[in-house]
Amino acid sequence: MLHVLNWRGTKEALEALPAHRKAYRVWEEAGRRVEVAGPELRLVQTRVAVLLRRVIPPDYRHSGVRGRSFLTNAKRHCADAPSIKTDIKHFYPSVTFDHVRRFFHGPMKCAPDIASLLANICCFKRKHVPTGGVHSEVLSFYCVKECFDLIAARVESRGGTLSVYVDDIMITMPSASHGDLQWLKRLFASHGIELHGADKSRVYRKRDSKLITGVRIRNGKLHAPQSQHLAIRDGLVALRDDELPESERVHTARSLTGHLDHVQQIDPRFAARAKRSRARLAALVGGASS
Repeated sequence: MLHVLNWRGTKEALEALPAHRKAYRVWEEAGRRVEVAGPELRLVQTRVAVLLRRVIPPDYRHSGVRGRSFLTNAKRHCADAPSIKTDIKHFYPSVTFDHVRRFFHGPMKCAPDIASLLANICCFKRKHVPTGGVHSEVLSFYCVKECFDLIAARVESRGGTLSVYVDDIMITMPSASHGDLQWLKRLFASHGIELHGADKSRVYRKRDSKLITGVRIRNGKLHAPQSQHLAIRDGLVALRDDELPESERVHTARSLTGHLDHVQQIDPRFAARAKRSRARLAALVGGASS
């Protein structure tokens, strides 16, 4: 196993690595706890991520897969049918040491001691998948894949479509209802995982406008949400303020660029406007620094 992980030290050194006092850096960012492994442990976690990404993903997985994105995720739900939208609450902290150990021992067929070692390497202090891990997204997906597969089978048997994007779950199928949403909640609860409540879980009726992974679907067509256009407008207005501090100017410019790219990917007709906005953006930022 050591050579598979590209580890050149001893097994004992690898076992001790996650327990080192500098194994992780932890900080708060925008109200969220971020847990990031130190350089040596991060290299091993990166190797785990590389290996897991070699597994052929199911059609419904759209995050972390080459050629798939938030946009391909949304395109699966253009059908004129009811939809269910929900997501997993505290996704990475919900994927525990035991979830990870069972994944390596079960589907990956590792010996019990190897499964425990890999779980220790991949988890923050033997508790859960780290919130800032380079491997966290792909590992968490496979640890919960049993639930996703059961959902896919149920949805496909009813002529519907499932997509999963990190912790976001979207189902479009005939007669989708609140009863199906309650079934989802019971399924995940049986695996020790909680879905969000009414604040982030809902059922869209047929012909309702749907919002999924930052894309608005209306009458079977994709649109950028109004909030994105407003953010672009507000960003350009803010950058015209000569008294805007330089640090805020840089932050606003980067945020604005992200909004422009997002909208352009959804609606190619926006490309010309995005190009003009970028030119104005460069002039505004450049003018302030000169």
